[in-house]
Amino acid sequence: MSISRLLIFALIALIIMPCTLAAQSAESGSAGVGLLFNGLILLVVLVCFFMAMKVFSLLRGGELASGWQMLAIAFIVLCLGQLIELASTLEIVGLNQAVVVTVRLAGVFLLLLGIVRIKKVLS
Repeated sequence: MSISRLLIFALIALIIMPCTLAAQSAESGSAGVGLLFNGLILLVVLVCFFMAMKVFSLLRGGELASGWQMLAIAFIVLCLGQLIELASTLEIVGLNQAVVVTVRLAGVFLLLLGIVRIKKVLS
């Protein structure tokens, strides 16, 4: 699936989301809304990962490649955090919320390192 198709799907989901949220909040409370947001965040993180990998492959080992590689790794870790959150919400695994927060914090830290590497090369 190409990046443009994923972006179109994300935009359609953002357009349809208010109707879905209103219907779900009337039926089941906030559990469905959180699940929908977690799924949407997972989709956005996956799109960011594929875009970062595309930029990384275009750089072909240049000076900026290490920064973009770090960004791609950060998006993988953030995706893992979202998957753990979804599994916890759906009660597939019984993990503490601290595990999810730790994985997300590691992803944000790697994101910061990637941005610092890119800024260092560009300045």
